[in-house]
Amino acid sequence: MVRDINGLGGFSGPQAKTEQSGKNTAKPTESSTPGSESVAPAADDVQLSSEAKSLQSLADKVNSLPEVNIERAEKIKAMLERGEYQVDDLVLADKILSSDALFGK
Repeated sequence: MVRDINGLGGFSGPQAKTEQSGKNTAKPTESSTPGSESVAPAADDVQLSSEAKSLQSLADKVNSLPEVNIERAEKIKAMLERGEYQVDDLVLADKILSSDALFGK
């Protein structure tokens, strides 16, 4: 059975206990005595985990990297197609090992 509480003719979803009971109760921030000050709710506090901080740091590093050098990429592509591009195994190994430091390992 669908109840039309708001006059809109549709399902209004689950209701809080205070709405179901039909009683009017004061809200926690409202004062029940005249002239007293209402207390503002406490501000939310967010604390990031160390993993989130690490991810943010990595994202900042990636965002600070320069854009792709199209000229250099085209030059390397042409060298690869001609079979002229040589990879130095020791330099490659050093680059791989240094990438672990970037990720905090």
